[in-house]
Amino acid sequence: MAMSDPFDVARDEVETAVRKVRRLHKEWLRLLETENTSESRSFQEIHRELTGELQQLVSDLGEVERSIKAVEENRQRFHLSDAQLAARKDFWAASTAAQKDLQSSVTGQAARSKMDGDRKRTLLVRQDQAQEQQQQRLTQESKAFHEEQRLLQRQLLASQEDELEALERGTQRLGQVAYTINGELESQQKLLDELNEDVGREMERMDVVTKSMGALLKTSNRGQIYMVGAAILLFLILVFLILNT
Repeated sequence: MAMSDPFDVARDEVETAVRKVRRLHKEWLRLLETENTSESRSFQEIHRELTGELQQLVSDLGEVERSIKAVEENRQRFHLSDAQLAARKDFWAASTAAQKDLQSSVTGQAARSKMDGDRKRTLLVRQDQAQEQQQQRLTQESKAFHEEQRLLQRQLLASQEDELEALERGTQRLGQVAYTINGELESQQKLLDELNEDVGREMERMDVVTKSMGALLKTSNRGQIYMVGAAILLFLILVFLILNT
């Protein structure tokens, strides 16, 4: 076998890739079975890495296949026996079968069903959470609205009470004013009544005096008349003073 045989490099890459893919696949299976794949960041990261490694393994197997064909077409150059060529083909076939098995496990119906179920459960949980949050928000808004209405009602009642108290105070003041005015009117009426009585008495007296003077004028001399006139004047002055006190 010549030193420039490309199979050696391709084989080493395939063996390394197969070991890595199997290690990733083992962890991938554990996470698939134990965690919610739609929520697990670890599963999502290893799923992406495993998918990428499987694609790279396909490319590496293609290199192995091409190297086998190149050797098979030029066996004299590489000096390979039938057994050696068959061994290379067996390695390629076994590695390809391993890649297909791993790929089938990752993309198969069982894995898809598990991941689809996880997505549905996560979606339902999120919908329930969204509905719960919506209900909580509505409850909080309703509570805030009722609290605001109660506050407004209390403010309205307080305002009405203030207005009623102000009206009551105004009514009381008005009643006091009316009472005061009524008292003053009664006092004035009493004074008027007393004045009328005084005037009445004085008028009676004046009437008596007038009659007496009439009789006196008929029987008295001039000196007596002057005395009577002075008495009348004095009487009128007294009446004037009484009316103005």
